[in-house]
Amino acid sequence: MNLTRRVFLKKSAVSAASISAALASMNVAAPAFCQTANANEKLNLAFVGVWGQARETMANMRGENFYALCDVDSKRLGMAAQRYPGAKHYADYRKMLEELDQIDAVIVSTPDHSHAPASLQAMRMKKHCYCEKPLAHEVIEARRMAEVAAENKLATQLGTQPNAYANYYETEEIVKSGAIGKVKEVHVWTCTGNTTGYVQGVGGRRDVGIPLGNGWGQPADQTLPPSGQTIPQELNWDLWLGPAKQTEYHECYVPANWRRWWNFGSGQLGDFGCHYMNLPIRTLQLLNAKTVKAQGPAVNAYACPEWLRVQYTFHSANEFAAPGITLNWYDGNSIPEIAKLLEEHKIPFRGNGILFVGTEGDLYANYNVHTLYPEAKYADYKMPEPFIPRSIGHYKEFLEACRQDKPELCRIPFSYGGRLTETVL
Repeated sequence: MNLTRRVFLKKSAVSAASISAALASMNVAAPAFCQTANANEKLNLAFVGVWGQARETMANMRGENFYALCDVDSKRLGMAAQRYPGAKHYADYRKMLEELDQIDAVIVSTPDHSHAPASLQAMRMKKHCYCEKPLAHEVIEARRMAEVAAENKLATQLGTQPNAYANYYETEEIVKSGAIGKVKEVHVWTCTGNTTGYVQGVGGRRDVGIPLGNGWGQPADQTLPPSGQTIPQELNWDLWLGPAKQTEYHECYVPANWRRWWNFGSGQLGDFGCHYMNLPIRTLQLLNAKTVKAQGPAVNAYACPEWLRVQYTFHSANEFAAPGITLNWYDGNSIPEIAKLLEEHKIPFRGNGILFVGTEGDLYANYNVHTLYPEAKYADYKMPEPFIPRSIGHYKEFLEACRQDKPELCRIPFSYGGRLTETVL
């Protein structure tokens, strides 16, 4: 019988616990080897992708054993190896997974197009899996990832860190306590994306004084970049492409701008939607849209849109949502529309945000704050006593779920994260 390290530890712990229980019934102290210690056992973690968002994830998991590091960029892999010198190094995650049976969990922090292949191989090998958002590049991939996680009873977590923030729980409790009545519509907008200086919505309305923000879009007439650039020596371009269509290397794709291109990324909605759309979707149970309408520039076969205005309409009402509730998304050149709506509701414009419009009032929220409007009406409002159990921490949820073999400890597993991803793709 071929036992994985995780299963062996679990079976060993059960056996030790059984012996301890038997001895206890006879008032005999259990020997040290029978003490169940695997609750404190360090997990063997393997990281697929070691830069960008991966650095934050690694910093939050540094109490575990960094067993293997994998990256297609040898320079970045080398820098990560200096920080975590005990880890094994790989360029190809397939080889890593084939050679290392002692891995407990795999953390995937690659470009979107490689999320599913790396995660699926890990889960099929019975490894717990943490994957950055969006969960996948294609809807069918997201569904398959949820299925494989369930089939193997694995702990999984989508990298949507704000899901664990206290402010998200407080906002949810305000809505569910009925403070603004039934929610009729929700508006979600984002003005941020990357830090490369590209301004989403170039040529858009700047006369309104609203920042259109950086984002992951391209002009409607954008074509594929010219070929012929030399691939950097440290980059394995074939491994970077992975399952994507064969594409000539160009510096416009890496290290971060792949998000702008359909072959590799999902645009602004796919990138930030999992963060900001998650709060209203989880609070109001909005996972099955009746209709979806989108406005934007002319469709480009290669490049993600420069701006989007999307409206989702949902079938049924529930105790928190009114019939026909709509969920609205704005980015780029559609930002002035939400700015005007906020002005009508006498709510200041504050960068990224979420607005719940209820039958009795409005609620603005972002990652860290929430405010009820009209402010005069809610001047004496007192928060309800907390009634939703708080998270122990986004990363800690996953690590404890792996350690204890309890997938239910994860608050944003692939079963939910996959459906959230479908909404934004």
